[in-house]
Amino acid sequence: MAGGDPAPVVRRRIGLGAHVWWDAVTSGAFFSPAALWISILIAVTVLAPFQHIDEGAGVAHVVSVGFLGWAALAVLLVPVALAERRLRRASHRGILVLTAVAVAAGIRPFVNEAIHVGLYDGVPDFDGIGARIGSNVFVWLAGLSIIAMTVRSIELTRGSRRRLTEAIAALAAGRRRLARFESENRAELAPLVSRLRRRRDEMLAGTIDFAAVRAYSEEVRTASHRLEERAGLDLRAVEGGTGEHVIEPPSRSALTMLRPAPYLLTGFVFLVGAVPYAYESNGPWAALAAMLAGAPVTLAADAVIRWLARGKAPARRGRILVGVWLAAGIAMTAVAWGILGPADPTRFVPLISLPLVALALAACTDAIARAADSAHRLEAVLGLVARTLTAKTASARRPLRNAAHVLHGRVQGRCVLFAAAADEWELTPDDIETFRRETDAAFDSILAFIAETDSAALEGTLQGAHEDLFELVATWRTVLGVSSEISPEAVDALQDPALSRRVATVVNEGFVNAIKHSEAKEVWLSIDVVDGALLVRTWSRGVLDRRPAVGAELRGIDVLGVGSRIYQRDDVVVLEVPVPLSPELAVAAEPVRRPWWTPRASRVG
Repeated sequence: MAGGDPAPVVRRRIGLGAHVWWDAVTSGAFFSPAALWISILIAVTVLAPFQHIDEGAGVAHVVSVGFLGWAALAVLLVPVALAERRLRRASHRGILVLTAVAVAAGIRPFVNEAIHVGLYDGVPDFDGIGARIGSNVFVWLAGLSIIAMTVRSIELTRGSRRRLTEAIAALAAGRRRLARFESENRAELAPLVSRLRRRRDEMLAGTIDFAAVRAYSEEVRTASHRLEERAGLDLRAVEGGTGEHVIEPPSRSALTMLRPAPYLLTGFVFLVGAVPYAYESNGPWAALAAMLAGAPVTLAADAVIRWLARGKAPARRGRILVGVWLAAGIAMTAVAWGILGPADPTRFVPLISLPLVALALAACTDAIARAADSAHRLEAVLGLVARTLTAKTASARRPLRNAAHVLHGRVQGRCVLFAAAADEWELTPDDIETFRRETDAAFDSILAFIAETDSAALEGTLQGAHEDLFELVATWRTVLGVSSEISPEAVDALQDPALSRRVATVVNEGFVNAIKHSEAKEVWLSIDVVDGALLVRTWSRGVLDRRPAVGAELRGIDVLGVGSRIYQRDDVVVLEVPVPLSPELAVAAEPVRRPWWTPRASRVG
């Protein structure tokens, strides 16, 4: 809110950032192929042993030492990478990874010096070793963490996209089955009414007695039962047309994969790595000068990028970002030249290191944002497809149920009375005409109901009834194995159509979450009456993503009502929502808590 206290927003962003970082560190894939290749680039550019250039060694000499030092440490970290994938506890993986990276970064200057001495008979240079160790530890922890966060976000995006797309494809197949179901209904209902009308006229044109009317009544009864059976048909038994429904992510250039990092972050990461070296090489004044010059340069770059890129396409935004940070790198190189002097070879490092840090953070920011955005978009599509398919399926069944009801109640009931009259006395023309008129009215009402339902579907005014929840569960069974446990009290409460629709919204969200967070194809549903509310829980085996979608306000969970929460419980992800039985109770203060039960509790479904 404008003018409000920014502190809660800052704390929330820091907390979300910490969640993203820790999830990447403990993901079991911190040492990825991307980390391998990018670490080579860092080792031979930003952190190459440039101090040896002034000893007669050329750039190729320095780069080769940096590469060999990287290779030696990479070999030492192979057992750590293997152990990382075998450890089961996330905290153990995180401790192992961070400790290994810190140790490897700390000994890297000594490894480089040893290689330099061994290959070129050089003299080891340990000047500023403290700054070199500090810079290495920070750069490697920060750099590899940024790479891990980027890779993790991309993996999460691909995983959730694949699961959600498969579910959308399954529901799309359900829509094709529904289309065939509706087509067959239209092809059956009108001819059925015409046939029953014709058979009635044939009966009335012949000898009208109890046996004739009863035979016609049996035809009506058989047709009514057949329609009832068809109205309850599981659509999975209907053959759908062929067709693929695949959502392919659009192809993207490297420039479109860059998004400005949060203000000050790029400058902070760069300066924390650079200031210790400036301090060790030229004293406190050099460190202060680096901060006083670097902070405004990087902050100005942040501001200029946002100003120039406002409203621009992603590719254009990427070009602006690259250009501005290259310019900032040139500016910081000039600053380094002034601080370190023209004889220090490391004065050119900012030309590479600042743009490299900025682009790495920009790629990481974009990957995290797209991970959340892609999942949210697909979740919205999946939820909409499920609810639309549910509404249309319920609409497709209603003409069948209505026709069965009319045939069984009005037509067959009138046949019973007509047969009794034919058995008692000789029917008059008025009796016959009354029977014809009343059965015609019943047949016409069936056709009118079909036309009314079709008109509502075309206008998009389909209304859900109290069967929405149960029809929704049936729809999702085309995608998931759904097991449900609904208490008798909850079943009674769900007769209220408005309440049933609210609960259906919650259940739909729960099933979408089950698809998103779980590789499994099974979900459990529990609905019970607790403290004046229907406590709705859905859960499935999986892992709750800990990235910028962790907050309820970003997951969309808060729109389900106060007290809604989604959380990890052992190996399952749970969505829990209390739905007040009365609308005026919708402002419950706290989520309802009940003893936990395992997914193996008794269920029906």
